[in-house]
Amino acid sequence: MIRVGMISWAHVHAEFRAKALSEIPGVEVVAISDDDVARGRAAAERWGVADFHEDWRDLVKRPDVDIVMVHSENSRHRDQVIAAAEAGKHVFCEKPVATKTEDARAMAEAVRRAGVDGTAAFVSRFSKEADRAKKIVESGVLGKVLLTRSFIGLAGIAEIGCPPDMAEWMNDPVLGGGGAWIDEGSHGVDLLRWLVGDITEVTAMTANRNKPGLDGEDIAVALARYADGGLAEIGTVWSLSADIGMRNSLEIYGTEGTLVMRATDPFPRVEVYRSGDDPLYRGWTTPHIEPDVSEPHDYGSWPPHVHHYKREVASYVNRVQHGLRPFGPTLDDGLACLAVIEAGYASAASGGTAVPVKHL
Repeated sequence: MIRVGMISWAHVHAEFRAKALSEIPGVEVVAISDDDVARGRAAAERWGVADFHEDWRDLVKRPDVDIVMVHSENSRHRDQVIAAAEAGKHVFCEKPVATKTEDARAMAEAVRRAGVDGTAAFVSRFSKEADRAKKIVESGVLGKVLLTRSFIGLAGIAEIGCPPDMAEWMNDPVLGGGGAWIDEGSHGVDLLRWLVGDITEVTAMTANRNKPGLDGEDIAVALARYADGGLAEIGTVWSLSADIGMRNSLEIYGTEGTLVMRATDPFPRVEVYRSGDDPLYRGWTTPHIEPDVSEPHDYGSWPPHVHHYKREVASYVNRVQHGLRPFGPTLDDGLACLAVIEAGYASAASGGTAVPVKHL
Protein backbone atom coordinates (compact mmCIF):
# COMPACT_ATOMS: atom_id res chain seq x y z
CA MET A 1 0.00 0.00 0.00
CA ILE A 2 1.31 3.47 -0.94
CA ARG A 3 0.48 6.02 1.74
CA VAL A 4 0.05 9.66 0.73
CA GLY A 5 -0.01 12.85 2.77
CA MET A 6 -1.49 15.91 1.05
CA ILE A 7 -0.41 19.45 1.93
CA SER A 8 -2.98 22.20 1.26
CA TRP A 9 -6.19 22.50 -0.71
CA ALA A 10 -5.21 25.99 -1.92
CA HIS A 11 -5.15 24.68 -5.50
CA VAL A 12 -8.24 22.96 -6.90
CA HIS A 13 -6.02 20.31 -8.48
CA ALA A 14 -5.74 18.80 -5.00
CA GLU A 15 -9.41 17.88 -5.32
CA PHE A 16 -8.90 16.26 -8.73
CA ARG A 17 -5.95 14.24 -7.49
CA ALA A 18 -7.67 13.19 -4.27
CA LYS A 19 -10.53 11.88 -6.40
CA ALA A 20 -8.06 10.00 -8.61
CA LEU A 21 -6.26 8.52 -5.61
CA SER A 22 -9.57 7.35 -4.15
CA GLU A 23 -10.30 5.35 -7.33
CA ILE A 24 -6.88 3.71 -7.79
CA PRO A 25 -6.13 0.41 -5.98
CA GLY A 26 -3.04 0.16 -3.82
CA VAL A 27 -2.93 3.75 -2.60
CA GLU A 28 -4.41 5.57 0.39
CA VAL A 29 -4.43 9.19 1.55
CA VAL A 30 -3.60 8.86 5.25
CA ALA A 31 -3.30 12.53 6.23
CA ILE A 32 -4.16 16.05 5.06
CA SER A 33 -2.85 19.39 6.30
CA ASP A 34 -3.95 22.91 5.45
CA ASP A 35 -3.31 26.29 7.05
CA ASP A 36 -6.94 27.06 6.20
CA VAL A 37 -8.31 24.71 8.85
CA ALA A 38 -11.94 24.79 7.73
CA ARG A 39 -10.96 24.08 4.11
CA GLY A 40 -8.60 21.28 5.08
CA ARG A 41 -10.97 19.59 7.52
CA ALA A 42 -13.74 19.72 4.90
CA ALA A 43 -11.45 18.01 2.37
CA ALA A 44 -10.49 15.34 4.91
CA GLU A 45 -14.14 14.65 5.66
CA ARG A 46 -15.06 14.63 1.97
CA TRP A 47 -12.43 12.00 1.14
CA GLY A 48 -12.68 9.94 4.32
CA VAL A 49 -9.22 10.85 5.64
CA ALA A 50 -9.12 10.41 9.42
CA ASP A 51 -6.03 12.48 10.25
CA PHE A 52 -5.84 16.24 9.76
CA HIS A 53 -2.87 18.43 10.72
CA GLU A 54 -3.02 22.20 11.01
CA ASP A 55 0.77 22.33 10.64
CA TRP A 56 2.18 20.70 7.51
CA ARG A 57 5.46 20.03 9.36
CA ASP A 58 3.67 17.44 11.46
CA LEU A 59 2.45 15.70 8.32
CA VAL A 60 5.89 15.36 6.69
CA LYS A 61 7.34 13.83 9.89
CA ARG A 62 4.81 10.98 9.95
CA PRO A 63 6.49 7.57 9.57
CA ASP A 64 3.43 6.20 7.77
CA VAL A 65 3.65 8.69 4.86
CA ASP A 66 5.52 7.54 1.74
CA ILE A 67 4.64 10.42 -0.60
CA VAL A 68 3.84 14.05 0.06
CA MET A 69 1.66 15.88 -2.48
CA VAL A 70 1.96 19.67 -2.38
CA HIS A 71 -0.88 21.90 -3.64
CA SER A 72 -0.18 25.08 -1.67
CA GLU A 73 0.26 28.57 -3.10
CA ASN A 74 3.09 28.65 -5.65
CA SER A 75 5.53 30.68 -3.53
CA ARG A 76 5.12 28.31 -0.56
CA HIS A 77 6.23 25.15 -2.34
CA ARG A 78 9.93 25.51 -1.55
CA ASP A 79 9.90 24.99 2.20
CA GLN A 80 7.34 22.19 2.05
CA VAL A 81 9.10 20.24 -0.71
CA ILE A 82 12.52 20.55 0.92
CA ALA A 83 11.20 19.52 4.35
CA ALA A 84 9.42 16.50 2.86
CA ALA A 85 12.56 15.43 0.99
CA GLU A 86 14.69 15.81 4.11
CA ALA A 87 12.18 13.62 5.95
CA GLY A 88 12.77 10.90 3.34
CA LYS A 89 9.48 11.31 1.46
CA HIS A 90 8.98 11.28 -2.26
CA VAL A 91 7.40 14.59 -3.32
CA PHE A 92 4.77 15.41 -5.93
CA CYS A 93 4.54 19.20 -6.44
CA GLU A 94 1.93 21.24 -8.29
CA LYS A 95 3.21 23.38 -11.14
CA PRO A 96 4.76 25.89 -11.35
CA VAL A 97 7.07 24.26 -8.85
CA ALA A 98 8.05 27.69 -7.50
CA THR A 99 7.91 31.38 -8.40
CA LYS A 100 11.70 31.83 -8.58
CA THR A 101 14.33 29.66 -10.24
CA GLU A 102 16.53 29.88 -7.14
CA ASP A 103 13.74 28.20 -5.14
CA ALA A 104 13.17 25.54 -7.82
CA ARG A 105 16.90 24.81 -7.92
CA ALA A 106 17.02 24.40 -4.14
CA MET A 107 14.08 22.00 -4.31
CA ALA A 108 15.68 19.89 -7.05
CA GLU A 109 18.94 19.76 -5.15
CA ALA A 110 17.15 18.74 -1.93
CA VAL A 111 15.55 15.66 -3.49
CA ARG A 112 18.87 14.64 -5.01
CA ARG A 113 20.64 14.95 -1.67
CA ALA A 114 17.91 12.93 0.06
CA GLY A 115 17.82 10.24 -2.64
CA VAL A 116 14.07 10.59 -3.04
CA ASP A 117 11.98 11.31 -6.13
CA GLY A 118 10.69 14.82 -6.89
CA THR A 119 7.87 15.04 -9.42
CA ALA A 120 6.50 18.17 -11.10
CA ALA A 121 2.77 18.04 -11.83
CA PHE A 122 2.79 18.80 -15.55
CA VAL A 123 -0.57 17.17 -16.15
CA SER A 124 -0.86 18.34 -19.77
CA ARG A 125 1.62 15.62 -20.73
CA PHE A 126 -0.99 13.02 -19.77
CA SER A 127 -3.79 13.76 -22.22
CA LYS A 128 -4.25 11.03 -24.82
CA GLU A 129 -3.62 13.61 -27.53
CA ALA A 130 -0.28 14.70 -26.02
CA ASP A 131 0.71 11.05 -25.62
CA ARG A 132 0.00 10.40 -29.30
CA ALA A 133 1.81 13.59 -30.36
CA LYS A 134 4.88 12.46 -28.41
CA LYS A 135 4.94 9.08 -30.16
CA ILE A 136 4.55 10.70 -33.58
CA VAL A 137 7.35 13.22 -33.00
CA GLU A 138 9.65 10.50 -31.67
CA SER A 139 8.95 8.34 -34.74
CA GLY A 140 10.73 10.92 -36.88
CA VAL A 141 8.00 11.17 -39.54
CA LEU A 142 7.88 14.97 -39.21
CA GLY A 143 11.58 15.29 -40.02
CA LYS A 144 13.56 18.11 -38.46
CA VAL A 145 11.35 20.43 -36.41
CA LEU A 146 11.49 23.97 -37.78
CA LEU A 147 8.78 25.85 -35.92
CA THR A 148 6.20 25.20 -33.22
CA ARG A 149 3.15 27.20 -32.20
CA SER A 150 1.49 26.68 -28.82
CA PHE A 151 -1.64 28.27 -27.41
CA ILE A 152 -3.03 27.51 -23.97
CA GLY A 153 -5.56 29.60 -22.14
CA LEU A 154 -8.51 29.94 -19.79
CA ALA A 155 -11.53 32.17 -19.39
CA GLY A 156 -9.95 33.03 -16.04
CA ILE A 157 -9.40 31.37 -12.69
CA ALA A 158 -12.75 32.37 -11.22
CA GLU A 159 -14.53 32.07 -14.57
CA ILE A 160 -13.80 28.34 -14.95
CA GLY A 161 -15.18 27.64 -11.49
CA CYS A 162 -12.11 27.63 -9.24
CA PRO A 163 -12.89 28.47 -5.59
CA PRO A 164 -12.77 32.16 -4.58
CA ASP A 165 -9.81 31.60 -2.24
CA MET A 166 -7.79 30.15 -5.11
CA ALA A 167 -8.70 33.03 -7.42
CA GLU A 168 -7.59 35.43 -4.69
CA TRP A 169 -4.10 34.03 -4.18
CA MET A 170 -3.49 33.44 -7.88
CA ASN A 171 -4.20 37.13 -8.45
CA ASP A 172 -1.51 37.95 -5.87
CA PRO A 173 1.84 38.54 -7.65
CA VAL A 174 3.80 37.27 -4.62
CA LEU A 175 1.83 34.10 -3.88
CA GLY A 176 1.11 33.24 -7.51
CA GLY A 177 4.26 34.64 -9.10
CA GLY A 178 2.46 36.37 -11.96
CA GLY A 179 -0.58 35.87 -14.15
CA ALA A 180 -1.39 33.88 -17.26
CA TRP A 181 2.24 33.48 -18.32
CA ILE A 182 3.45 31.61 -15.23
CA ASP A 183 0.18 29.69 -14.84
CA GLU A 184 -1.00 28.40 -18.21
CA GLY A 185 2.20 29.39 -19.97
CA SER A 186 4.03 26.84 -17.84
CA HIS A 187 1.97 24.05 -19.43
CA GLY A 188 2.75 25.35 -22.91
CA VAL A 189 6.47 25.63 -22.21
CA ASP A 190 6.66 22.19 -20.63
CA LEU A 191 4.88 20.50 -23.53
CA LEU A 192 7.27 22.10 -26.01
CA ARG A 193 10.32 21.10 -23.98
CA TRP A 194 8.97 17.54 -23.67
CA LEU A 195 8.09 17.20 -27.36
CA VAL A 196 10.87 19.17 -29.03
CA GLY A 197 13.73 20.05 -26.65
CA ASP A 198 15.36 22.65 -24.45
CA ILE A 199 14.61 26.34 -24.95
CA THR A 200 17.61 28.67 -24.77
CA GLU A 201 16.29 32.17 -25.49
CA VAL A 202 12.98 34.04 -25.05
CA THR A 203 11.47 37.29 -26.29
CA ALA A 204 8.11 38.09 -24.69
CA MET A 205 5.39 40.68 -24.22
CA THR A 206 2.66 40.70 -21.56
CA ALA A 207 -0.42 42.84 -21.01
CA ASN A 208 -3.60 43.11 -18.99
CA ARG A 209 -6.51 43.65 -21.36
CA ASN A 210 -9.55 42.35 -19.51
CA LYS A 211 -8.82 41.69 -15.81
CA PRO A 212 -8.77 45.03 -13.96
CA GLY A 213 -8.65 43.26 -10.58
CA LEU A 214 -5.57 41.24 -11.55
CA ASP A 215 -2.18 42.60 -10.52
CA GLY A 216 -0.48 40.96 -13.47
CA GLU A 217 -0.99 39.88 -17.07
CA ASP A 218 -4.04 38.20 -18.55
CA ILE A 219 -2.31 37.73 -21.93
CA ALA A 220 1.25 36.89 -22.94
CA VAL A 221 3.01 36.09 -26.20
CA ALA A 222 6.56 34.79 -26.48
CA LEU A 223 9.00 33.85 -29.21
CA ALA A 224 11.59 31.28 -28.26
CA ARG A 225 14.64 29.52 -29.67
CA TYR A 226 15.34 25.83 -29.17
CA ALA A 227 18.82 24.51 -28.44
CA ASP A 228 18.99 23.04 -31.96
CA GLY A 229 18.08 26.38 -33.59
CA GLY A 230 14.38 25.80 -34.19
CA LEU A 231 11.88 28.50 -33.25
CA ALA A 232 8.68 28.60 -31.22
CA GLU A 233 5.67 30.81 -30.61
CA ILE A 234 3.84 30.55 -27.28
CA GLY A 235 0.59 32.35 -26.49
CA THR A 236 -1.52 32.29 -23.36
CA VAL A 237 -4.70 34.05 -22.21
CA TRP A 238 -6.64 34.31 -18.93
CA SER A 239 -9.62 36.01 -20.61
CA LEU A 240 -10.59 33.39 -23.17
CA SER A 241 -14.09 33.22 -24.62
CA ALA A 242 -14.72 29.63 -25.77
CA ASP A 243 -17.24 26.89 -24.81
CA ILE A 244 -15.66 25.11 -21.78
CA GLY A 245 -13.47 28.12 -21.07
CA MET A 246 -10.14 26.53 -21.88
CA ARG A 247 -7.97 25.62 -24.84
CA ASN A 248 -4.72 23.73 -25.32
CA SER A 249 -3.53 23.49 -28.91
CA LEU A 250 -0.18 22.89 -30.52
CA GLU A 251 1.27 22.95 -34.03
CA ILE A 252 4.59 21.39 -35.00
CA TYR A 253 6.04 22.13 -38.43
CA GLY A 254 8.80 19.81 -39.64
CA THR A 255 10.74 19.32 -42.85
CA GLU A 256 8.76 16.14 -43.66
CA GLY A 257 5.39 16.82 -42.12
CA THR A 258 3.11 18.77 -39.79
CA LEU A 259 1.30 17.86 -36.58
CA VAL A 260 -1.66 19.67 -35.02
CA MET A 261 -2.84 18.73 -31.51
CA ARG A 262 -6.17 19.96 -30.13
CA ALA A 263 -6.35 18.58 -26.60
CA THR A 264 -9.34 20.54 -25.24
CA ASP A 265 -11.49 21.22 -28.28
CA PRO A 266 -15.09 19.91 -28.30
CA PHE A 267 -13.66 17.05 -30.39
CA PRO A 268 -10.07 16.51 -29.16
CA ARG A 269 -7.78 15.10 -31.81
CA VAL A 270 -4.36 14.96 -33.41
CA GLU A 271 -3.98 15.70 -37.12
CA VAL A 272 -0.89 14.76 -39.11
CA TYR A 273 0.31 15.75 -42.56
CA ARG A 274 3.04 13.65 -44.13
CA SER A 275 4.94 14.44 -47.32
CA GLY A 276 7.23 12.02 -49.10
CA ASP A 277 7.05 9.70 -52.08
CA ASP A 278 4.66 7.06 -50.73
CA PRO A 279 1.11 8.02 -51.85
CA LEU A 280 -0.41 5.67 -49.26
CA TYR A 281 0.74 7.86 -46.40
CA ARG A 282 0.98 11.25 -48.08
CA GLY A 283 -1.50 13.94 -46.99
CA TRP A 284 -3.60 14.62 -43.90
CA THR A 285 -4.69 11.88 -41.51
CA THR A 286 -6.44 11.96 -38.13
CA PRO A 287 -5.24 9.00 -36.07
CA HIS A 288 -7.99 7.36 -34.03
CA ILE A 289 -7.22 7.74 -30.34
CA GLU A 290 -9.00 5.35 -28.02
CA PRO A 291 -8.52 4.38 -24.36
CA ASP A 292 -5.84 1.87 -23.48
CA VAL A 293 -7.07 -1.52 -22.30
CA SER A 294 -5.98 -0.62 -18.77
CA GLU A 295 -7.13 3.00 -18.99
CA PRO A 296 -7.76 4.24 -15.43
CA HIS A 297 -10.75 6.45 -16.18
CA ASP A 298 -14.22 6.02 -14.90
CA TYR A 299 -15.56 7.92 -17.90
CA GLY A 300 -18.99 8.38 -16.41
CA SER A 301 -17.70 10.50 -13.53
CA TRP A 302 -14.69 12.28 -15.04
CA PRO A 303 -15.43 15.19 -17.43
CA PRO A 304 -13.38 14.86 -20.66
CA HIS A 305 -11.28 17.97 -19.99
CA VAL A 306 -9.99 16.53 -16.68
CA HIS A 307 -9.47 12.90 -17.76
CA HIS A 308 -5.74 13.49 -17.84
CA TYR A 309 -5.58 14.10 -14.06
CA LYS A 310 -6.49 10.51 -13.37
CA ARG A 311 -4.13 9.28 -16.09
CA GLU A 312 -1.38 11.33 -14.47
CA VAL A 313 -2.02 10.01 -10.95
CA ALA A 314 -2.48 6.43 -12.16
CA SER A 315 0.81 6.62 -14.04
CA TYR A 316 2.52 8.06 -10.97
CA VAL A 317 1.20 5.37 -8.64
CA ASN A 318 2.12 2.63 -11.11
CA ARG A 319 5.68 3.90 -11.42
CA VAL A 320 6.07 4.15 -7.64
CA GLN A 321 4.69 0.64 -7.16
CA HIS A 322 7.13 -0.82 -9.67
CA GLY A 323 10.14 1.35 -8.82
CA LEU A 324 10.29 2.96 -12.25
CA ARG A 325 12.36 6.12 -11.81
CA PRO A 326 11.75 8.91 -12.30
CA PHE A 327 8.11 8.70 -11.28
CA GLY A 328 7.08 11.45 -13.72
CA PRO A 329 8.23 14.87 -14.93
CA THR A 330 10.99 15.82 -12.50
CA LEU A 331 11.69 18.89 -10.41
CA ASP A 332 14.54 19.52 -12.85
CA ASP A 333 11.86 19.76 -15.55
CA GLY A 334 10.04 22.18 -13.27
CA LEU A 335 13.21 24.23 -12.89
CA ALA A 336 13.88 24.28 -16.64
CA CYS A 337 10.29 25.36 -17.35
CA LEU A 338 10.42 28.09 -14.71
CA ALA A 339 13.68 29.39 -16.15
CA VAL A 340 11.89 29.93 -19.48
CA ILE A 341 9.01 31.67 -17.69
CA GLU A 342 11.43 33.86 -15.73
CA ALA A 343 13.29 34.81 -18.92
CA GLY A 344 9.96 35.72 -20.50
CA TYR A 345 9.08 38.06 -17.65
CA ALA A 346 12.55 39.63 -17.84
CA SER A 347 12.12 40.15 -21.57
CA ALA A 348 8.68 41.73 -21.15
CA ALA A 349 10.00 44.04 -18.44
CA SER A 350 12.78 45.21 -20.76
CA GLY A 351 10.41 45.99 -23.62
CA GLY A 352 10.72 42.71 -25.48
CA THR A 353 14.47 42.22 -25.81
CA ALA A 354 15.78 38.66 -26.17
CA VAL A 355 16.79 37.08 -22.84
CA PRO A 356 18.86 33.89 -22.51
CA VAL A 357 17.42 31.07 -20.43
CA LYS A 358 19.63 30.26 -17.45
CA HIS A 359 18.86 27.17 -15.42
CA LEU A 360 21.81 24.79 -15.64
